[in-house]
Amino acid sequence: MNSFAYIKPRTKEEALSVLHELGARAKIAAGCTNVLPDIKAKKLADCVLVDISSLAELKGIKVTGETITLGSLVTISELLESEAVASDAAVLWQAAKVFADPLTRNRATIGGNLANASPAGDGIVPLMALGAIVTVENVNGKREIPLEDLFTGPGQNALKPDELITAVSFARATNTKSNFIKFGLRKSMAISLVSIAVVMETNGDKLDRIRIALGALAPTPVRAKKTEELLAGKQIGPEVLEQASELIKTEVEPITDVRASREYRLHLTGVLLKRAIETALA
Repeated sequence: MNSFAYIKPRTKEEALSVLHELGARAKIAAGCTNVLPDIKAKKLADCVLVDISSLAELKGIKVTGETITLGSLVTISELLESEAVASDAAVLWQAAKVFADPLTRNRATIGGNLANASPAGDGIVPLMALGAIVTVENVNGKREIPLEDLFTGPGQNALKPDELITAVSFARATNTKSNFIKFGLRKSMAISLVSIAVVMETNGDKLDRIRIALGALAPTPVRAKKTEELLAGKQIGPEVLEQASELIKTEVEPITDVRASREYRLHLTGVLLKRAIETALA
């Protein structure tokens, strides 16, 4: 029989102390949109649920100078309601808009989405395109991890057993063009077959810089750095986009599963890259 203990720390410091004491026995509970299904599916058992949902230190969206910082308990609905996110991180706002359903958006937290480390995580891909940095803490202090270094495999991350994601931050994407596309088998509540986020800096008709992030195409979400290098400094036209759409297929490792074949995902990758760039420029 599954057995659980339950602890609800009152402060961040108390939560870190509990994690230090329990180590791998602890399971963080916040929005619980992943925890409860895992318990029901018996993927999670005999642990201590550490409920951090009421910790004020981990809440809120802050704009400081040129940086936006999201507390790890910020919900997807709060992203949608934020004027700062809508104006200065539009690619993240676009992803929040197609995230699951309203009930899930009201509960799911951005920290939980990152910690869950799904290759198809809807919150991960736009944040990676924004160059996000993740702040994690334990009783000994804090460290910052570039988001693209956080993931080590499907459902696996680089956190130590006693570490907690407390915030994620990124530069305000002012004067940029961006787009997020999630391609699934239905219009809502779909797991991505492919997702892509692009954030671009342009100078007239020339693309100065671009960041491209992809989901559901490898064991972890990935940056398409070779394709970024190809496109940087170029005038965007059909020939350049065709070259990029072929190159990007070499930067991913899609699988065949019940939802789509490897070949179909590769085809989608090239198509969606062109579509994302053209939509952002338009």
